[in-house]
Amino acid sequence: MTDTNTNDPVTSPVQTIINRRRFLLGAAGATAAVGLLAACGDDNESGGGSTTTEADAGTTASGDDTTTTGGGGDAAGDLKVGAFAASLEVLAVNTYGAALKAAEGGMLGEVPPAVGEFVTTAQKHHQAALDAWNKVLEEAGEEEVSKPPADLEKTVNDEFGKVKDVAGAAKLALMLEQIAAATYLAAIPTLKTKPAIMLAGSIQPIDMQHVSVLLFALGEYPVPDAFAKTDMAATPS
Repeated sequence: MTDTNTNDPVTSPVQTIINRRRFLLGAAGATAAVGLLAACGDDNESGGGSTTTEADAGTTASGDDTTTTGGGGDAAGDLKVGAFAASLEVLAVNTYGAALKAAEGGMLGEVPPAVGEFVTTAQKHHQAALDAWNKVLEEAGEEEVSKPPADLEKTVNDEFGKVKDVAGAAKLALMLEQIAAATYLAAIPTLKTKPAIMLAGSIQPIDMQHVSVLLFALGEYPVPDAFAKTDMAATPS
């Protein structure tokens, strides 16, 4: 794991899973678009001269907790996205924790203090994101998420078993951060409720910051792209 060129195509088992998830994401987006067109058609054909207002669509406002239901089902969809996002945060927390444990056990060789500080801070960021998603889920009457996605967890654990030094750990962390950032970016346009949109939108830039730090640590330019990408976005299996 000595090649640090992050622009090369990823051929690991992780990318295979990502490719499948990207297909599923595209299919989900197409289904949502069809549903939206159908809803618009129903509105145009019913009521003659009636006009649909925000109140008719089910929009409620209470400070920052504005929620647009748009006919029902939107909040439930956001909760599913939130639960999956929480599971990715669990995976990130666990992986950074494993890296810290490996570093403390001398399994990664000499670890620069700055790298150790980054790992500690990044883990705290992901724990905070996990806590925030679980709060949203709990307030909606859903169970908190405490487990990562099973398929990604297995693959990441297998890859982590191959890590022998700081560079290897940084590469794995970079992949996880890129997946997380891309997943949030892809999910934001599908969200319907303001709290979910605000939360996802506040987390995604932090993951991108993590990506920049890791690229720099690996000797790469920290901001190589003009626009954030969704190429590595993951969706529930």
